[in-house]
Amino acid sequence: MSNDASLIKPHHERILATTVIGCFSTLRHNDQKISTNPVSFLWNGAEFEISTLKGRMKYKNLVANPQATLCVVSGKDPMHYVEVRGTVQIVDDPARELFTAHFRKVSGGIEPPEGMDAPDAERVMLLLAPERVSSPVMYESQFDDFSEKFTPTKS
Repeated sequence: MSNDASLIKPHHERILATTVIGCFSTLRHNDQKISTNPVSFLWNGAEFEISTLKGRMKYKNLVANPQATLCVVSGKDPMHYVEVRGTVQIVDDPARELFTAHFRKVSGGIEPPEGMDAPDAERVMLLLAPERVSSPVMYESQFDDFSEKFTPTKS
């Protein structure tokens, strides 16, 4: 499959612009079972950028098999989501530029504190290029604007 940023449509962009966390799935390098973790991400218009450490399991999984899936659920309407499947390119991030950008995004602009990573920790950027995108219309759109129509009841 080829990488195709045009697979990300305007209705996907709306979800991606208002959500900071997605569920990132890889195949475990030791037994090929699925491993899923919440991650922050940035969409740069061509690929999804995810920051991680070389010591993390997702890094080891991707070195063994670069296939991954990122699922982003709308923070406004949980009936809308975007699932992106593709191949990950791993790029060293010694200056922690991507990590800093992620931290700023999820913290509302705050700089990451010094010492968050161990002194010998090595950061990398995971670049997920879209090869297949899924974003089905669920329940015939009857739950569009879910958060505006429904309020949780207290028990």
